[in-house]
Amino acid sequence: MKLYASELEEAEKRMRNLALMDVNGRLCDSLLFLEKRFGKTRSGFINLLLSRQDLASFTGTTYETLFRTIAELVRNKIIKVNGKKIYLLKPEKLAEYSSGK
Repeated sequence: MKLYASELEEAEKRMRNLALMDVNGRLCDSLLFLEKRFGKTRSGFINLLLSRQDLASFTGTTYETLFRTIAELVRNKIIKVNGKKIYLLKPEKLAEYSSGK
């Protein structure tokens, strides 16, 4: 029963984030969620390969907006991208952005 309550709580949080957060916050929250849910590879990348379109859909934004937001995070050295692989260089910064601070 606790498993279902935990999953329901997580789903409610994600729905609230989609409705209330800006794109940057939603993307940062999504990246942290994916790393927590799927873990990291030996080389430190999120252990899940997603197309940019899939990540945009998961984040609740358009491909173009996602692409610009990812480019900004890469430019600020918060994440590193290698094809479909994403490495969280500064997860604390992502958490800060996702909390709206």
